[in-house]
Amino acid sequence: MLEIPADDLKIEVYPVPGMHERGGQHCGYHPGLRITHGPTGVMAYVESNRSQHINKMIAMDMILAAITHPKFR
Repeated sequence: MLEIPADDLKIEVYPVPGMHERGGQHCGYHPGLRITHGPTGVMAYVESNRSQHINKMIAMDMILAAITHPKFR
């Protein structure tokens, strides 16, 4: 599996308004994440999960898929 050097990545976390659920739980904000791969300029935005760790894993998978696509070779 391809490993991307940490120096090639810019990781930014920002708040995303959460959805109000019955009873007032899960209100407020959850972590959105943007990862930019410096050498190619490919960016991945993920806001789908309330877990920053899971959002980061999804964004990294997106970056890997994009930079290993034949058009980048």
